[in-house]
Amino acid sequence: MSGYVRTDKQLVIAAMGIGTSVLTALVLGLIEVYTGYAIYSWTFWFVIPVGAFLAGFGAASGYYAGAMLFHQKPVGGVLFNMLSVSVSAYLIVHYVPYYLLEVNGIRVKDAISFWQYLDFAVRHTSLTLVRGGASTGELGGFWGYGYAGLQLLGFSVGGFAVFAWLTENPYCDKCSRYLGKTGKQERYTSDGDVLIATIKEFAQLLDAQNFHEAIGLHAKEMGVVEGPSHHLRSRIITRACSRCSVNHLDFVVSRLDRDTWKDISETQIKLFTHTQLSTVDQG
Repeated sequence: MSGYVRTDKQLVIAAMGIGTSVLTALVLGLIEVYTGYAIYSWTFWFVIPVGAFLAGFGAASGYYAGAMLFHQKPVGGVLFNMLSVSVSAYLIVHYVPYYLLEVNGIRVKDAISFWQYLDFAVRHTSLTLVRGGASTGELGGFWGYGYAGLQLLGFSVGGFAVFAWLTENPYCDKCSRYLGKTGKQERYTSDGDVLIATIKEFAQLLDAQNFHEAIGLHAKEMGVVEGPSHHLRSRIITRACSRCSVNHLDFVVSRLDRDTWKDISETQIKLFTHTQLSTVDQG
């Protein structure tokens, strides 16, 4: 077993993941019971389960927090566990109203089984547009279960997103620790041609291991510090191991799409070095 894998810490991390799963589901379930509003059912265009995705993300967030706290890489069955707690949150969020709701003074849980209740809830699901208030009416068995499957998928994708986010964090195998962020540098521009040419020069400096010169080039030549009127952003994030000389550089260019910065994956550069890195702009 690799040095960074500690069974005791993995068990604690699993407990944290289960804890956030139960807590997320309880909160969502109680909100639904007392307000009638199911946050986890939010969808865009009836097909993108945004609410379920966020719920699954929240359910698995304990794994992320635990792994970062104890510097444990996501190995073995962690992905399965993350997906399991996210899917379990879907069941718990339905169990809460099943346990608490009353109809004509009779508790639902005393009248039918949970699975009967879940089947009833799925078959009688209706969707309402936020704008206009138009409703689909009850979806019935086929569409109801199709929508339930979409929500389950959203919960699962939320858990997978936490796992993917965790695996992207730079890790020092020698010291069995995640690297800590030491700085961030951002520049903004609207001149794509100049930016492309500067990126080529930047990459050549990195290939030659002239890291400080590359960071200086980025600071001076890739745009301005503030960019409210620009649609292109280049960013450097530096990280370092707190116990050894390992440093990490992460560079990427993003394009402004409406109000969201979207990374251009073809521009991303990630590398490890034993050279101490520092950026002009700390953040």
